[in-house]
Amino acid sequence: MFTSPVAVQREFEQTPDYAKLKDMGVILSYICPLMYMNNPLCGKMPVVTNSNKLRTYTSARYHTDAEILSILSKGGN
Repeated sequence: MFTSPVAVQREFEQTPDYAKLKDMGVILSYICPLMYMNNPLCGKMPVVTNSNKLRTYTSARYHTDAEILSILSKGGN
């Protein structure tokens, strides 16, 4: 799941990359990631983030953009 503001989401939906992500099953949401992490079902899932706020207030693991790209494309532990 990727989260972004509504305005960013609307612009992104106009790109070819949006269709590719949808075909891969990626969900794009405007809901604050912190709200997802407060849900007990979601909070149990492994989550990576490049947000210091999300890392500070949840169990999400912080990684740089480059590290997240590697995790998404190669898998991670």
